[in-house]
Amino acid sequence: MARFVPQRLQNIIRWLANIIPWRLTLKEEEERRRSLTSEELKKVRGELNVLEEIRSRLEKRNQTLEQERLRLEDSSKREVEERIKTEAGLQREREEKSAAQAVLQRSKTETASLQRQLEVQERESKGTKNELQHLKLQHTELTSLLETRTRELKGAQAFLTKADSLSGADVIKLVEGLNSEILQTAAFISDSFDFDRSQANAEEMKEASSRISELMGATMTRYITTMKHGDDPLIVQIALQAAMVEFTRWMAMTWDYDSLQAEQPLAEIYNDIREGENQAVAGRWRALTRAHAQKIAFSESDLHGTMVAHVSDTLVVVMVSAGCTKNYEESYRTFTMKFGERVSNVVKMATRLNKAMGQEVTSADLWLTHAGAGENFDATSMEDLDGLEGGDKPQAGVVLCTTGLGLQRSEKVTKDDVVDFKNTPLLKPRVALESVAEGMDRDA
Repeated sequence: MARFVPQRLQNIIRWLANIIPWRLTLKEEEERRRSLTSEELKKVRGELNVLEEIRSRLEKRNQTLEQERLRLEDSSKREVEERIKTEAGLQREREEKSAAQAVLQRSKTETASLQRQLEVQERESKGTKNELQHLKLQHTELTSLLETRTRELKGAQAFLTKADSLSGADVIKLVEGLNSEILQTAAFISDSFDFDRSQANAEEMKEASSRISELMGATMTRYITTMKHGDDPLIVQIALQAAMVEFTRWMAMTWDYDSLQAEQPLAEIYNDIREGENQAVAGRWRALTRAHAQKIAFSESDLHGTMVAHVSDTLVVVMVSAGCTKNYEESYRTFTMKFGERVSNVVKMATRLNKAMGQEVTSADLWLTHAGAGENFDATSMEDLDGLEGGDKPQAGVVLCTTGLGLQRSEKVTKDDVVDFKNTPLLKPRVALESVAEGMDRDA
């Protein structure tokens, strides 16, 4: 315990040890004082008082020091207790720190283990991602390949299928409908105009005659320009029919409406394919080529308007050459107002027939047939204007023009490795013979 007493307290204790002997000396001095004189006694009393005061102060000082000692002891005790508590706290902190360090070490170990596991998982995940990316790439490639093969298969199926959208009977009805519309249109037009070969329109008639000669042939041109049509416009009607038949035959058979200037090359290519490939392939090639060539050549509305204008112009020229009392401009204006709709129907039917024969029938080839001007009448392949065949009339005469289209089916056949084409007439063309003009009046 002494080692904890402060230095100041030790100094006070030493000072008190020096003062206590003085008290013993005072007793001795009191005995001596009794024997002193009064003056000396006074002197001694004064000194005693001083000493008493000193003693009193020393006692008070001693009490203070005692209190200070007690306070210091108490403070020292508290300091010891606090130090013990502090050491206990430090011990607990050291233990806690040691436990925390152990936990930290375990955590570090676990973290390192988890880090290694994470690295392994990351490598596995990276490998999985790479594999997934590879699988996605393979899937994309397979999907693209599947789409390509699907398109190729559809294209192959389109070429290999032999199914027709229309039968031969359906196409025959279309041809007969077109012939009927041409007949009625020509009859209505010829009956709606007056004809008088006056000199007022001589120049126009001459120019018109020159224009139709290539289309109609020399004999028909002569009949139109030399006969009187005022009372009986039959020749005009036949000429109008012939003009529409030739124009619609071209429309129904064309590849590109002459817009691409590829009619002859495409026809030659098709003939070569037809001879070298089977009918399914050749038919589908024809259907696809004709569809796309016409799509590039014209839009549907532009094509229709252009064809109607060409047909209308040709028919008006025929009437002007026949001696129509109106000039070309007046005739064309009247014609379009009265017969524009009928000509439009004829054009629609011809373009429909083009699609039917060129795109919707692929198992065989269908051709529109006609008889050329100047050919001898053949009852086995044609019928005359009145629908009578050779058995009802003498099988003789010369063809003036074709007034109704015929239809023929051509199919590729192979026998004993020999390729040939079988042609079957489905509908005979109708013709007018030169004898139709017999007995009609002619201009002088």
